[in-house]
Amino acid sequence: MRRILAITFLNFFISGGLTLIIPLLLLERDVNLVEIGLILSILPLVFMIIRLLIALVADSKGWNRLHLLINWPGSVISILFYLIATSTPFFLFGKIFEAIKESSYWAISRTAIFSLSPKREVKEATRNTAVIFLSTALGSAISGLAISFFGFSITLSIFLIFALLIAVPALSFWRNNNKKIKLKVVNFNKLVNFKNYDKDFWLISATMLLFSLSFYPLLNLLIPVFMTEELGFSYMAIGISYMVFNLIAAAIIFSTLRTSLGLKRLIIQISICLFASFFLGFSNNYFLILFFMLAISEGLGMGFFEAIIAKATKEKPSVSVNIGVLHIPMRFAEFASLLYAGFITEKIGYVPVFASSGILFLLFSISAIYLVKNLKVQ
Repeated sequence: MRRILAITFLNFFISGGLTLIIPLLLLERDVNLVEIGLILSILPLVFMIIRLLIALVADSKGWNRLHLLINWPGSVISILFYLIATSTPFFLFGKIFEAIKESSYWAISRTAIFSLSPKREVKEATRNTAVIFLSTALGSAISGLAISFFGFSITLSIFLIFALLIAVPALSFWRNNNKKIKLKVVNFNKLVNFKNYDKDFWLISATMLLFSLSFYPLLNLLIPVFMTEELGFSYMAIGISYMVFNLIAAAIIFSTLRTSLGLKRLIIQISICLFASFFLGFSNNYFLILFFMLAISEGLGMGFFEAIIAKATKEKPSVSVNIGVLHIPMRFAEFASLLYAGFITEKIGYVPVFASSGILFLLFSISAIYLVKNLKVQ
């Protein structure tokens, strides 16, 4: 698990930085919100396709060597494209390789966690998610500070160095041929047969979609732009704000690992998210308080999110493919959300879009507790 956590840390340190760097760099070059949304929307669409392809390989041939073969070069190449980007096509190519980086990680990570942590799948997956938030927090802070002091080129060069370091823990998987960390070879036709998935599986998939739409367009597009254009935050302030956001979410995840996913927790997370999202758009001096309240609700919701994924996938032979298929509706929704969020915000402002995230989180929470309490692992 330590090697998985090391790769997780490096991967999401880079992701946390790029989440802020790229929209801010595009704003610096006077690209409008709709076009920024178009560029960013490429990632979830490519992510979905590549993830399924990698998952097929992982479930039929084993996952351990794929960390080095795909995630590592994807990380390096994406940053190189951003370093030389002079026009929209370069940014689009950068997003494609960033999608390859992310999809290769997610196609393999839960498979690795489930196979290395039998009977502890939910807790270890949630713990890994907390590491994601911690590393994303650090990446956000470093990106904001580095942009403020050194500019975009040197900042991207710093993240390029960390991308190269992914090879170190990935090499340990390449060298380790222990059969216990490989999954049983599964027949290809069985892997791609959609008749394997029942209505409960797709209900879980739809619930995951609601969780993603509650936060994805806000954190990846709208809030960085809002903080820059509406509130006048400096790059350093944005980076530190995102760092604190992710630290709060990570702290909530860690502190609630042993707590039950019950009604009391549900009411708390819904109340916090609805209040924060409805007032976020015109908060001004109180923006950061509400922004950090969203971190609390996301951290609380993550326990439900990981629990329903485990409900749908654990104790099945084709974990990578099952998880990949489970995410298909969510990735289409993320692609669309970055397009419509930018367009709607340009037309009617931030407040309705921010408020809609709270409503989506309400729907997610109600659906998730039903699934946790009523569905049994098949």
